[in-house]
Amino acid sequence: MRRSRLVLLTASLVVVAFVLGSGAALRAGAGEGTYKQMLVFSEVLSYVVDNYVDPVDQDRLMNGAYEGLLSGLDAHGAYLSADQVEAWKKGSPLPGADPGVAVLKSGPMLQVVSVAKGSPAQSAGLLAGDQIRKVDGRSVRQMSLDQAIRMLRGPAGTSVTLDLLRVKELKRENLTLARAERSDPPFVLDVDGTVGVLHVEDIDRLPNEALERELASVKDRGVDRVLVDLRDAASVDTRRAAAIADLFASGEMLKLHDKSGKAVETLGAKRAKPAWTGRVAVLVNGATAGAGEGLAMILKDRRKAVVYGDSTYGLGTEPKLIELPEGGGLLIPGYIWETPSGAGWNGEGIVPDRVMKGEVRSADTEDEQLLHTIEDFAKSESATSKAA
Repeated sequence: MRRSRLVLLTASLVVVAFVLGSGAALRAGAGEGTYKQMLVFSEVLSYVVDNYVDPVDQDRLMNGAYEGLLSGLDAHGAYLSADQVEAWKKGSPLPGADPGVAVLKSGPMLQVVSVAKGSPAQSAGLLAGDQIRKVDGRSVRQMSLDQAIRMLRGPAGTSVTLDLLRVKELKRENLTLARAERSDPPFVLDVDGTVGVLHVEDIDRLPNEALERELASVKDRGVDRVLVDLRDAASVDTRRAAAIADLFASGEMLKLHDKSGKAVETLGAKRAKPAWTGRVAVLVNGATAGAGEGLAMILKDRRKAVVYGDSTYGLGTEPKLIELPEGGGLLIPGYIWETPSGAGWNGEGIVPDRVMKGEVRSADTEDEQLLHTIEDFAKSESATSKAA
């Protein structure tokens, strides 16, 4: 018993050291606070093993401990089993079909932030704000956002079962939904006077040639500025932001830094000249995350775009895989995205230049947040002066 508990605690301390200090506690000069937390953790484990009424399944106990530790970081943090480590290392692309919901982590659950038009989720009556507790019988409590999205997606024609809390009705429900390729347009470009309003419906399917053509066409209709509506634009693929920003800006877009501040990746424009050179502003909300935040920050940094709306979600990291001797692994948010000027958004999100409060949108109510934003942007003499 003593030997097994020693192995248990030793393995635990290795994981804690990596998580709390990203490996620093295993090197000279680790902080006193990290050591104290490690000792408390080992003591708690000792109490559990000695006092739990039934024999302790050590593997199950430690898997739960690992999952809990990693979920305390951000939406990218997770503990992976050996099989999940191998799948992660293969880097297989996400399947293109899903039930038609965009989600973000909200505490121990997934929150639906948008529902695609014409999707199985819309047909089933899902609404923004509904909460997903389980996916195919597995709790999402300790999943990373990346893991949860991967579970939601799959080949077209397959199905996924969700344990839901319908927030509007305060009702629990188990619902099986088909997975389907999205058929709704990834964007809608409206014109309101001299303002073009680019509604980003699915950031993962942009950019495309149709968007470039429509940006060119609105110039001929007297439009001299574009408001990019990034509300509910949530995607874990932050690199997508630079590909879209390429339509509006040139030069360096984003840099990915490690913990020491060293740049490990730089994203820049692919074209010599942007497709749109007129004024630009951005509208965001609390469900603007990842690639949506990256695009907003690029436009703010490179085009001095005014940011309207509410503070964003704050997902600005990239996960780093650390493999463990027993075959499992840790996904630790080990890299952070910033603009070339050093501005980031992780944790706190993007604070808007112009706060425009808005209610949860629905087809039955007028979008006052958008209307007020268009009005303010249309009457501004210049987007750059308003941002100063």
